[in-house]
Amino acid sequence: MGSGQEVLAGTMLAGEWRIANGAGGSAHGTAAGPPTRRDHAWLHAWSGGRATIILLGFEEQLLAAGQSFALSEWPAESGSSDPLGERVAFTSDPWPCWRIRCGEVLLERSLFLISGQQAVAVSYRHLAGPAARLRLAPLVVARDPDQVQRETPEMQGVAHGIPGRVRIETVPGRPTLTLWHNGGFLPARLWRRGLTYAADAKPAEREDAFVPGAVECPLPPSGAVHLVAATDESLFRDLAIDGRLGTPPPSTLAECVAALARFERMRDQEFRGMALRGLGITARQAAAAHEDDATLVASGPFLTMDDGWTSRLVRGIEGALARRGGRLTVLQGDEERGADALRAVPGLIAARAFEVARGILSGALGYVDDGASPSTFDEEGAPRYEDPAAALWLLLDAELLTRRSEDPAWARVSLAPLESIAQHLRAGNRYGIRADQDGLLQVAGETKTKPLGLNLLWYYGLVAMSQLARLGGRKEGAAFYLAWARQHGQSFNELFWDETRGCLHEAIAGDRPIAGLSPAQLHAIALSPPLLPPERAARLFERVEAELFTPLGLRPSREASQVETEWLGAFHTACFRVRGRSREVQESVRARLEALRQTLDRVSDDYVPASFAPPARKGARRSGVAPPLSQWVPRGVSATAAAELMRLWVEDVAHSPEHLARS
Repeated sequence: MGSGQEVLAGTMLAGEWRIANGAGGSAHGTAAGPPTRRDHAWLHAWSGGRATIILLGFEEQLLAAGQSFALSEWPAESGSSDPLGERVAFTSDPWPCWRIRCGEVLLERSLFLISGQQAVAVSYRHLAGPAARLRLAPLVVARDPDQVQRETPEMQGVAHGIPGRVRIETVPGRPTLTLWHNGGFLPARLWRRGLTYAADAKPAEREDAFVPGAVECPLPPSGAVHLVAATDESLFRDLAIDGRLGTPPPSTLAECVAALARFERMRDQEFRGMALRGLGITARQAAAAHEDDATLVASGPFLTMDDGWTSRLVRGIEGALARRGGRLTVLQGDEERGADALRAVPGLIAARAFEVARGILSGALGYVDDGASPSTFDEEGAPRYEDPAAALWLLLDAELLTRRSEDPAWARVSLAPLESIAQHLRAGNRYGIRADQDGLLQVAGETKTKPLGLNLLWYYGLVAMSQLARLGGRKEGAAFYLAWARQHGQSFNELFWDETRGCLHEAIAGDRPIAGLSPAQLHAIALSPPLLPPERAARLFERVEAELFTPLGLRPSREASQVETEWLGAFHTACFRVRGRSREVQESVRARLEALRQTLDRVSDDYVPASFAPPARKGARRSGVAPPLSQWVPRGVSATAAAELMRLWVEDVAHSPEHLARS
């Protein structure tokens, strides 16, 4: 299912869609209609420092010519007995839109989120056939995305209703839902019990959704029904103040929804246009750096939104950008994790979204404490400092942004807090991290441990600081950081290299090396400059390729069954670093990416899953025969994977002569 491509009747509508509001909220569902996992819902609201699923969707009934149809088949204990409307088309670009045939009536349903607001707009348009009526009952829950709700007397229900608007109180500590509509609302207090989620990790768990009533609306030929659900009762007043509704603001809900849809389309087109232009410049620069064929380099274009990758990856990273607590960050689904957010920044820099990248880094810099950057934030918005890797990714990103944007002024302004990270880590900080006499970082504990991942990033962080100091006019400081990096690199190669196994140790605990193999070892090859000499890099890559790699992702360890997509960018970059850019190597990388793309096409146009798990099949692991890629089950959302694949695509693949010759 390509971006914007319609899926016609007879095709299995099994793909998923996901959209976000840029303020921590989202909507997620299936092309087929009904939810199949507990995190499928039309409104994930970010409120009170946490994500709350508040609106699963609507039970939808259409009545026309004496017949009654259900628009979605909710898997529940007492579901509708009406025949199901036939889905004849679906697109997720720029947001989910279905065409559904119910007898002689052809109906279009669409939904979009209102950027910066915890709100969803849903529209039903009559396209063909006789006049009809719609009955739409909201299915309300108030829970975390990974939970299920059971029937409870704490669900309060309708608190206030006036023509065209109703306010629904949920449970204590969770947001209120306000519903605007252009029909009549019939209040009730019902429960839709026993909702099941067939594709969920725990499909046996059932959910009860609260039904506070139903909206009934006429749907004449060429007519439309609109509903807007939000956690903010003053939504339209706020939108009018922002100027999003125009001057003067419209007087009807239909006109308001039309104005908001125009705004959202324009916003989406502006971001995509900016990203496409930036990615094209980066691809051309990469082609020149790799000395690709001059004729093809000049001819271009290197990238288009329908090349199978660019649109998907741009949408994946755009949907992950969000403001939380005044900070701009990158979410992984509904979660904010400091190191993962900063790992996504190189993808934005590849798209030359420099202002966005600066915003993310500035937000992280504002919370730097004693050489640490927040790993996450609690529900009150207070930072937590549990992952020292976040601060080191901040150093790497800052150097890359300064170099690519050619903006040394930003480096000079940011140099002091960035230097504080390196200085505190070297001298020791309150979080138990300090450099040992050999230059390696160690973590305090009963046994002082030098983790592999931390020391890989420490080396590249020191190299980044040397560059930043030089760009900031601090030549003496640049020399010091470079000397520290050289000392570290020598100690690292002496202590972490496992000659017998041809890979790196996972840690040094005291004086004892801890053997292992993880995808994080790829950073010793994929990041620049290489930390390992060529012979060691080649041996390490072969081990990772043989034991951890699959086209859908890398196993976190040899014994793991599921694979993680976030390492695919580093893996393929490491492949080019070790094996060069011959035609054979490029064909191999493209073939592997094509296998991944075909699987992603079956999953979604809008995001990259965080992981894939093999199907639950008895004896599959013991048989030694890997199941087909089409049977692997996607889990979660990874903006890091989307950003890393974007960086890989534009810097290493899309500009190659073979790719351009095929375009």
